[in-house]
Amino acid sequence: MLTKFQAFQQHMIGVVGKPNNLFIPEATQRYPLGARFKYGPRTFHYAYCGGVALAAGKLVAGTDMPAEANVTVATTAAIGATEVPNITTTAAEINLDGGMMIVNDNEGEGNSYGIVKSKANAALATSTDVTLADPLAVALVAASSQVELYSSPYYDLDLSAAITDIIIGVPPVVVAIGYYFWVQTWGPAAVLVGATLVAGSLVSPHTTDGSVGPLITVTTETITENVVGYALTAGAATEYNAIFLRITP
Repeated sequence: MLTKFQAFQQHMIGVVGKPNNLFIPEATQRYPLGARFKYGPRTFHYAYCGGVALAAGKLVAGTDMPAEANVTVATTAAIGATEVPNITTTAAEINLDGGMMIVNDNEGEGNSYGIVKSKANAALATSTDVTLADPLAVALVAASSQVELYSSPYYDLDLSAAITDIIIGVPPVVVAIGYYFWVQTWGPAAVLVGATLVAGSLVSPHTTDGSVGPLITVTTETITENVVGYALTAGAATEYNAIFLRITP
């Protein structure tokens, strides 16, 4: 049976009306991970704090991308199936709710599916079953098809530790380990500055402390940093300045 959170359709997770806990992290989950709330010029998504407490105004990144990479399917799943058993190499991947299954090689390659829920396989201690949001368009073939499994990008968020991190957003408040919260992903926000900023300049993760700095590695061939927005005002290192986030609208 699906939980009240898993029963939400993935295209119907916009929240209507201001959540009571918009700026109050809670130990109890009240919305599906990734639920979206638009609050004036700002956008927030419902998220979960993993193994490290989060500070207000510092960039956070996902830590579970992917949960399983390039795994060969062990059990055939027919066209039209929404249950895919024995899919992983470990029974520990039970936090895939709201994530994705990407078929990356052989039969079914190029297709992607939302994951509604996951659970340990009842017969095998080293495997996991997943339930998909939509039926398989192409059968997965045992010992041939290969998949990658991703948790929700809003699951197990941690402080950004590298300029190449996949940034999810900025917590507007302090968040304790194991708490659910609304992470800001778009619009004006107070963000820690790690290097001098000029108003209007593009910003990216700066170092390992969740701060932002000016985008500096730009050539005609490559951009190595992850652009997260632009500075609304000039900013000095160690201060919190207004940054217009442009991560997920």
